[in-house]
Amino acid sequence: MNSDLKILKPKIDINDLRQFYIQLQDQHKDMKWAWKGTEEEGVGGHKLKGVTGWALQSNLEDLTKPCPPYNITKEEKYEYRDTKLMFGLAKKLQDKFPFAHQFSVSVHPPGALINFHKDTDEYLKIHIPIRTNSKAFFKFEPNRRYVLPADGRMTLVNTSIPHGTHNEGESDRVHLFFKVPKDKEAELLKYKEELI
Repeated sequence: MNSDLKILKPKIDINDLRQFYIQLQDQHKDMKWAWKGTEEEGVGGHKLKGVTGWALQSNLEDLTKPCPPYNITKEEKYEYRDTKLMFGLAKKLQDKFPFAHQFSVSVHPPGALINFHKDTDEYLKIHIPIRTNSKAFFKFEPNRRYVLPADGRMTLVNTSIPHGTHNEGESDRVHLFFKVPKDKEAELLKYKEELI
């Protein structure tokens, strides 16, 4: 990928996306993961106080246990497998992108900071904002910042280069995201459908 991010053609109805998030909040509190460490814990100066989320696919042995939406568990890791949260809109996305994995929803409250880091060279991420604000952004070295609007657009993010996120706003930043193999980029950019 020769840029920080690219907007994909397919869009999701933002009301369907928000309804899915409401269902997670209201009906699946048992699967909600929350950061329990200190702000200083972890690598790279992240500020994770108040960060929560739902792993729609889990790499834990017990699929009924809340799993971090990021690959940060200290438990033995397994291949990502569907939890009971892969329903409705998430299942539609999975059917549309059968090569994708690690479907998750993350909630970054005001002040949350994921400092510069690189993921794997083998995958990119698709992010779909559900709720956001004008001061919640992706950042790339040295000084590039992008606010992704919560309008149903899907953004392919180059997570194989140093990147991070910061919510400097006063409301939560909520994204649905998943990983896709880097070699699927051209295929993703060819999709013509307007709506999923």
